[in-house]
Order: sequence, then C-alpha cells, then structure tokens
Amino acid sequence: MNITVRTIKITIASLLAILLAQGLNLEHPLASGVIAILSVLETKQESIKTALARIGSAILGFIIASILFYFIGYTIFAFCLYLLIFIPITCKWNLQSGIAPTTVLVTHFMTAQSISWVWQLNGFVLMLIGVVMALLVNSWMPSQQKELNCLKEEIEEEMRVALVMFQSQLLGEKNFSSIHEHLKQLDNKIHEMNHLAFKEYENQVINRSGYFVRYAQMRKEQSVVLQKIYDNLPLIKLATKQNEVLADLFVETAEQLHEKNTGLQLLNDILDLYIEFKQSDLPKTRSEFESRASLFQILNDFERFIKIKREFYINEQSSLS
Repeated sequence: MNITVRTIKITIASLLAILLAQGLNLEHPLASGVIAILSVLETKQESIKTALARIGSAILGFIIASILFYFIGYTIFAFCLYLLIFIPITCKWNLQSGIAPTTVLVTHFMTAQSISWVWQLNGFVLMLIGVVMALLVNSWMPSQQKELNCLKEEIEEEMRVALVMFQSQLLGEKNFSSIHEHLKQLDNKIHEMNHLAFKEYENQVINRSGYFVRYAQMRKEQSVVLQKIYDNLPLIKLATKQNEVLADLFVETAEQLHEKNTGLQLLNDILDLYIEFKQSDLPKTRSEFESRASLFQILNDFERFIKIKREFYINEQSSLS
C-alpha cells in the first residue's frame, strides 16, 4: 500500500468514525477517529488481528481501571498503578497494540470522575467504531498479482542470462564481473518478490494462496546455488570435453526455466554427464585434477539447482490434486 492510498484510507476511516460517533451522541468522538487512524494497517490480516487485540485490551483495561478508581479514587497514583498492571498483562496476552487507545479511553473516566456503565459503554463503542471503520476501509486492497507476475518473469530472465554467462565462462570467456552483477540483481528481485508475496498473502482472508511465497523461496534457494557455482567457475582452468557438455547443459536449462517445467529431462542429462565423468581418463597433472574436481563440484551444485525446481513442481502438483 503506497503512501497515497494509505493517506486516503486513513482520512476516510477517521472521518467516518468521527461522524458515526457524533451521530450516536457519544462523548469525545474525536477519540474514535484517532483509533481509526491507528487501525488502518498494511494488510487485512494485520488489521483484523489488531482490531481484535484492541477490543480485548479495552475490556481488560476498563476492568482494571474501574477496580482501581473505585477503591483508590481518580488520582494520578491510581492511573500509574493501572499502567503498572495493564501493560504487562496486555504484553503477555499479545494485546499490546491496544495499550495506547485503551489508555486514552481510560482517561475519560478520570475526566468525568465516573466509572458508570454509561462511560464504560461510551468508551467501548468509541473503540468499536474506530476499529470497525478501519476494517471497513481496509477491506479493499489493491491486488499485487500483476506486479508479482512481472517480477517472476524478471527473475527467470535474470537466471537465464546468468546461466548463459556460465556457459560462456566454461568455454573460455572472462565475464566474472558481469555474472556478479546479474546475480546481485537476481537477489534484489527475489527479495522484492518475497516481500510483495507476503503482503499479498496477508491480504487474503478467504481462499488464501501462498503460491508466490513458495515460488520466491524456491528461486531464493536456486539463487544460493548459482552463487556457489559462480564461486567455483574461476577454478576451471583447462578446456575439456566435460566443460563443453556442462556448458551446453547450462544453455538447455536456461531455455527451460519456466515454472511448469518438470526438470526430469535435465536430471537425466546430468546423470549422463556423471557417467561420462566416470568413464573418462583419470587426470594426469595436478592442474587437471584441480580443474576436474571443481567441475565435478559445479555439476553437483547444478544438480541441486535442478532438484530444487523439480521438488517445487511436484509439491505444487500435489497441492492441486
């Protein structure tokens, strides 16, 4: 929710709360508007949880304040004692979001020098109006689906570019800085998508879907693997037949990055490459041995890269059946 939408929502919620409180002839109607301001939050789920917490804290706070004011009187000492009791309990019961608005309503008892049912009802209705108006206004949230789909395409494109660059690197081209930049952009886009996906998930009350959250997590795991491959690429110093086969596999994967790809054929191709490794002649020099070992590690990491995607595909298919 951008600042413009949030400002408009807060203004409307506050105005509606104040007008309704005035229409019901409640005392201190502006308090309801302030509560509405505090209750317009980033997501629907957050708003609902906060609304329930504030209603619960109001009930608790009124009970504590009424007992103290009845026995001690409407004094600063009684008010401080109320805070000493009220705040720890609300924190323990996870109702702390209601501390400030409830305490404001409690001060109305002190101003009126009364804890009669009229003032109790007045305060509770002010709280109820404030949170309900905020929930009503916050029931509309702009969908992030379009932005999430765009980010998904951008993430896959960054991965394609990185994989093609891996191929070039294995075939002798020196492009470490370019690869590093693309991997950095990839991480930034995944982080952005993850943040947006969680917000979208929290804005769903009915038929909640965590698909984009899971997708972002899957790509994040793959991004970590790509970074490991990048770290090992400079260690490949000799041109071999296995280099060329793995380089071709990088390009093949780049062409099959779509979310619906099963990854099974790619795993079979990796298995063939493992067999070729085993059947090839043993390294004859230290340099050849180190290069072969690094290439084998890259192959292991790349297999993990494909398996992460395949596990995601299988899990998604299972959830649909």
